[in-house]
Amino acid sequence: MTKKLIAFDIDGTLYTSDRKILDSSLRVLRELEEAGHYVTVATGRSYFTAQEALKELGVKNYILCNGAYAYENHELSHSFPIDKEELKEIVAMANEKNIDILYQTEREVKQQKEFREQSDRQKKVGYEHFKPSFEFDIDKEKAIYQAIMFCKADQEEFFTPLLDKLRFTRWVSDGVDVVSKHGSKAETLKVIAKDKGISEKDIIAFGDGENDIEMLNLAGLGVVMGNASDLVKGHGDYITKSNDEHGILHAAIEHGLIQK
Repeated sequence: MTKKLIAFDIDGTLYTSDRKILDSSLRVLRELEEAGHYVTVATGRSYFTAQEALKELGVKNYILCNGAYAYENHELSHSFPIDKEELKEIVAMANEKNIDILYQTEREVKQQKEFREQSDRQKKVGYEHFKPSFEFDIDKEKAIYQAIMFCKADQEEFFTPLLDKLRFTRWVSDGVDVVSKHGSKAETLKVIAKDKGISEKDIIAFGDGENDIEMLNLAGLGVVMGNASDLVKGHGDYITKSNDEHGILHAAIEHGLIQK
């Protein structure tokens, strides 16, 4: 058996449209691990916002904040924090334009103030059951791995002149992740694959969002969920059924990863 590195996004992939995890998806994860493959989650969420899903999934490896940091066997193994000085410039511009912004450390989400649409924002980011911290002080943080800004696509032009070491990755119509220009799910998967002696052609990625495109392109097999946009579908090798229709199980069987 050739050992594979198999990465799964959470939202829109492992999660159904009502944020449930199908038993069929859990079955795939368990059987892949039992077969000796290296299985990891690769999500835009931080540990703070992903912790419930990680517990339910039972995974021990996870790539967080779009590749900004990763855990192997529940231990922090890779860390690529974002540039604080550039983030401060982005925060200043966001404040000037009255745009909500938060940042994420290894284990916390931090806001300057209560958002105008706090409950909606929390639900979108995935921490509706947790309280954010309002100890917003970039200089005091040991490391910041990602910021999230709630702005429309046409508002990005305010920030374009500020972007040098950072970049935007849009995940919803009114939200962008602020991440390292040189970091991504794909880049972290490359590092892990090299560490494990796994060829890039033996990487398999499951995803549905724009922040999954780079890892779908990297993978020897990029599996796009049926609920993905046409843009994302254009970057996969195989389009499976949707996240509500057992798409993960369907693709795993179709490609011989598990038995029917």
